[in-house]
Amino acid sequence: MTEAPEWESVQRRYRIDRRAYVDDDVLDREYRRVFRRSWQLLGFASELPDPGDYVVRRMGNDGVIVTRDEHGEFHVLLNSCSHRGTQLCRATFGNAAHYRCSYHGWTFANDGRLVGVPGIRASYPRDFRKECYDLPSARVECYRGFVFATWDTGIPELADYLGDFRWYLDAMLDLAGGEWEVYGPPQRSVMTGNWKVVTDNFAGDGYHMQTTHQSAFDMGIYGDTLAGGTLGRGALDLLAVNMGTDEGHTLRAGYVVTKGEESLAGRDLSHPVYIGYPREVWDAFSAAQTPEQIRFNSHCEVAHGVVFPNAAFLSVSHDNAIGRPSDPLTRYVVWRVHNPIDARHTECTYWTLVPKAMSEEWKQRSYAYQARSQSAGGILFEMDDFENFSRIDAAMGGDHVDSALTDFTLGLGLGATAADFPGPGSAQYITLSEHNQRAFYRRWSDLMGDEER
Repeated sequence: MTEAPEWESVQRRYRIDRRAYVDDDVLDREYRRVFRRSWQLLGFASELPDPGDYVVRRMGNDGVIVTRDEHGEFHVLLNSCSHRGTQLCRATFGNAAHYRCSYHGWTFANDGRLVGVPGIRASYPRDFRKECYDLPSARVECYRGFVFATWDTGIPELADYLGDFRWYLDAMLDLAGGEWEVYGPPQRSVMTGNWKVVTDNFAGDGYHMQTTHQSAFDMGIYGDTLAGGTLGRGALDLLAVNMGTDEGHTLRAGYVVTKGEESLAGRDLSHPVYIGYPREVWDAFSAAQTPEQIRFNSHCEVAHGVVFPNAAFLSVSHDNAIGRPSDPLTRYVVWRVHNPIDARHTECTYWTLVPKAMSEEWKQRSYAYQARSQSAGGILFEMDDFENFSRIDAAMGGDHVDSALTDFTLGLGLGATAADFPGPGSAQYITLSEHNQRAFYRRWSDLMGDEER
């Protein structure tokens, strides 16, 4: 998909066949062409601090064990015995030096090596070689505590795969000194709806806020505008920047500006503002960043986006409308992975990240705010969004799915180039746009159309 001014061309290039959201044959193709050819986020190094630690995750349509071996190295192992295919590890997390199959007792070290076969001397041929039965192991790379893996030996290294988005990830992490950790256990929920529906929502959808989340506005959580509600000053507004990359990664960032401002040039960067963090840490935050990172982070009220194909993030601030009356404005950062169970059901996994340098009280409040708004039991966003996603699935699942297309032309040609935006990529000033979704689906369609390797 590429931008084009002619409306006929737009209709062809920026609409998706709705079978892509309900057809398991399409999903099978995605497993082979999209998931297998991409780096996938599986978790965070802080979840596995000690040798022997492991978590069980999904990687496309494969169950995997993410382990830290006895030397501290990470491995991502297929969770299936190489003898009869039995699931090896049934616990969600734990610590183990070995995994023993419950069927015939084959035993594997936590680096994937087959180390034990009952009856190997008496019952197997003399030339039986255990090393031929080690568990399949994915490529693993860690980037600043994020653990990614891929089955594809031919795609670029992770740093190259992240491309321009790496600058933004660095900027978001360097904001608070660069050291972050997962706080609390990850949460999981299953939603009705295709994995792309929830993912493209995070890619850059600000359009649904006033409709889907109207109750939050009615409750006064946001006031008349997102900026006015969180800072309590009606003279402010939110200016959004949308950024999409060639790799399909996206970011949408909303900045608090004076009403009527159409760029970020008017901010006072001699006194940077880090919304949702205590004022007493602002100077330390500024000292930890480059001038360009300060330009990106200062006055930013909300940021969300996607690391292609199925990892998403949200960084946002809330006040005591979802906390206690005495709670100050507090930020939370949630990272999510949307794994397809089938074409019409998605498992969502959520991690709350907090800066290590913040107080325990602040970390607890940040985690609580995330759980109350961005989780299956939340009182705000998730219950609204999941209801819409299930309605999308119900409406698309009928006999006429072949006769309709899903449109992604919102904001096409209307955004102004954000020339003064500090980061790389194709960035536009526009509050309501599907600029980012177009970047996501451009990469998706490129991979889906490729010949299989």
